[in-house]
Amino acid sequence: METIESTSSTAEEVIRRIGDGVLAISERITARIFAEIPFYVSGAVATREQVLESVKANVEDAFDRLAGRKFDLASAVKTGRVRAQQGLPLADLLSSFRMGYDETWTAIIRAARLPPAMPADEVVDLSRNWFHLHNLVGDTLIHAYREEAQHLLLTRERERAALVHVLLSNDVGLATVVEVADKLRLPVEGAFVVVAAATGLGEDPIPRIDSSLSAIDVNSVWHLTQDALVGVVSLEKASRAQPALEVLSRHASGPVGVSPVFGPLRRAAWALGLAQLVLRRHPGGDSVEQFQDNPMNVLVASAPDAAQETSRTILGGLLHLPSDRRDMLLETFNAWIESGGSAQATAEVLTCHPNTIRHRLRRIELATGKSLAHPGDIAELVTACHAWTQLPPQSWN
Repeated sequence: METIESTSSTAEEVIRRIGDGVLAISERITARIFAEIPFYVSGAVATREQVLESVKANVEDAFDRLAGRKFDLASAVKTGRVRAQQGLPLADLLSSFRMGYDETWTAIIRAARLPPAMPADEVVDLSRNWFHLHNLVGDTLIHAYREEAQHLLLTRERERAALVHVLLSNDVGLATVVEVADKLRLPVEGAFVVVAAATGLGEDPIPRIDSSLSAIDVNSVWHLTQDALVGVVSLEKASRAQPALEVLSRHASGPVGVSPVFGPLRRAAWALGLAQLVLRRHPGGDSVEQFQDNPMNVLVASAPDAAQETSRTILGGLLHLPSDRRDMLLETFNAWIESGGSAQATAEVLTCHPNTIRHRLRRIELATGKSLAHPGDIAELVTACHAWTQLPPQSWN
């Protein structure tokens, strides 16, 4: 570089005057780094001796560049990549870099003032090149750090997604669950829900959901598949479920199915099936729906094909009625069950006359061939209605 060559003789004289002082400069820089940057004190980057060795090499490289002996920036690239791999924050890396150039320039000024003092014009020209190199090396350091950090982020995201996939697989053993939980920083026991959100190809249907849940102290891990975003949400305790559902509702851009709260993490695959079941029967929109955790619903979900086939037989002619009439009769039956079999109470819930309720119940008996006077027939109809409400509507066609 032409500007460097113009001051190379001045630089060589300064470096000659500093002589063996490179080690003292390096020690001062290292002392400042450990005094002012806590991350180094933790030992997460390197030992003090290793940092001193690295600083000394950087000071020697800086002098070589200043004197025009080399312009290779490989050491800056290596430093940026290594520090990114070690997890040193970029701000701390830049602080240590500035400390190095500050202490070294101070040493250059002292050397230039030694008798006989070097001409001021030469020192000014030298300073121009020194700060030019400062910016050049700094930019290289930043670029290498960010490039490596991005690579590490993508790698970790791929690994994290793979671990979530393993956790949600049906054939995973307890030992594997423990290992995966440790890597994902999830407890093996606790309170969890599994979430399944519909998505377009490669699109995130719940943007920034992990950070939003973290804001309410709820940890979560996610895996984006071709047609859904699936995740495990660690609640720690069941009482946090409602706040977590509210966060999901605020951020969802499409339908979201949520499993019931469950305990051991090894049941995550089971919970995923329930969340997906809710998602498949979802009417659309951007609402969040949680699987209703009662024994009958779980029974239906455990064998959906068998439950649906049996329910077709039980409901019989009811399924052949026009959809509005069919849904009205099923709604009436469910309300009648929840009202304890009282036509009067059911009529109050549905705001109609009790005789209307009795008429509808009679139509259900005629359509299904079941008698609402027989407990066994009622039990069959209740089971069939649960299957109707829990299984995806399109699967009944």
